[in-house]
Amino acid sequence: MTATVPVQYVRTQLINHARLFFTDVAVKILQSDAVKFLPYADAAAVRAPAIVIPTDIPIPPSPQSRWRVPFNGTELTLWNPVPRPSGDTWSAVSSGSAPAWYQHNSGTLMPAWNLFGNLFDLLTFGEEFRSNQRDRHGRFDWRFSPRLSPGLLTVPAVNEAVALLADASVSLSRSKPPSFILDCLSGPPVVVLSHDCDLLTGNDFITQAVRLYRTFQPLTRFRLPRPGNLWWIVRNAVTPRRYYFDNVTGMLDIERCFRFTSTLYLLNGAKGRFGARSPLAETRRLAKLVPPAWEIGMHYNYNTFLDPSAFSSQLDQLKQIVPNRIISGRAHYLHFDPFRSFSFLQQYGICTDESSGWPDYVGFRNGIAGCFQAYDLKQNTPLDIWEVPLTIVENALANQHGAESLPVVENLLRHLRSIGGALTILFHPGRFHNPESPRTLFLYHEILKAGRRVEATSLTARQLVDRIRDLS
Repeated sequence: MTATVPVQYVRTQLINHARLFFTDVAVKILQSDAVKFLPYADAAAVRAPAIVIPTDIPIPPSPQSRWRVPFNGTELTLWNPVPRPSGDTWSAVSSGSAPAWYQHNSGTLMPAWNLFGNLFDLLTFGEEFRSNQRDRHGRFDWRFSPRLSPGLLTVPAVNEAVALLADASVSLSRSKPPSFILDCLSGPPVVVLSHDCDLLTGNDFITQAVRLYRTFQPLTRFRLPRPGNLWWIVRNAVTPRRYYFDNVTGMLDIERCFRFTSTLYLLNGAKGRFGARSPLAETRRLAKLVPPAWEIGMHYNYNTFLDPSAFSSQLDQLKQIVPNRIISGRAHYLHFDPFRSFSFLQQYGICTDESSGWPDYVGFRNGIAGCFQAYDLKQNTPLDIWEVPLTIVENALANQHGAESLPVVENLLRHLRSIGGALTILFHPGRFHNPESPRTLFLYHEILKAGRRVEATSLTARQLVDRIRDLS
């Protein structure tokens, strides 16, 4: 298989991203011959007003030489520098102290960072492909990422690259140098909201056993027990839906007030600590309450991982509850393998997946705030299934940032407002309005208010992907 397949794949993802967040003018230029993907030597030899992107510069095991570039009221983060072509006819182009581009006297622009290599590596899970490190659930944890140390896990590198490309391409069409000020964004940022409905009652055996354990666990360290947990055991034994099932309707009501929608991922099938804990009857009851404008997806049970029999059994049961609505999904516990799961899910009609992310860290697993087409590294070919990576899980946000949780979300939204993008947010029903989880009380409401302040619009993961397909 020739190198043109990865090149065409990256080019397609950049154009698809531009279709979502940029004007038709910018998209047409990015689709044109004004943007060329070439080996470095060929790129350096171009003598015409064009953007040339080297495709043969290898990615180092760890990111090299991070630097920042002021851009459109925010800052972009670049890494893995590309050497400037030799000769006095190439000059650095920047809005700060470090370059974003090299420009030839003829007008040719070359990115000063490894745009192609960085993005292909991020979108094809290159870090995970090169590493054997996995946690006890078989997941590639954020702690294993070489982007952690240089602080790159919170950088939406794809969004930033497309923003720089859009600015440079439009400026080039006007015979001007890059302005580092976007005038071709098509609108405000998007929020992609979802809820994993894996716990709809608080009286299941495992949840109650955990509370009982927490009551007496301090005794192992010669401290007083925590009798407050006994109150929750009694409370949910009497009113099992309170703070769980009832919270789902509360979240839907708040979303309706903001004119937002979301996806509800329903968990059914095998029971257990890592499986479904709520009765199937509660899942049926919940499905009937979901308005038509909201999406319902499949929360792949832990035991269905790459198991055809278990997966088809869960999917068939869910289709009986919600016929003709299951084409999106997310893995329970994010129990997911990007090198095998995509082709597996595709066989069962799953078109959109939201499993790529970290359950306990706020960041961009694939360096993108948006969506992308999955890619099979072994077969070296794109797949017909789309990934919408998860950026924020409410518990990770509260544990990682505490009192700064809301400013963190607002800063991410404001950054995306300057460069274009979609922020994905997962909020579990049991964390929405539950005094047992005080750190997330009122947080969802405040997040939606932050979205309103930056004039964000709302799309579900499926709608985001459908919009690309409609525009293609």
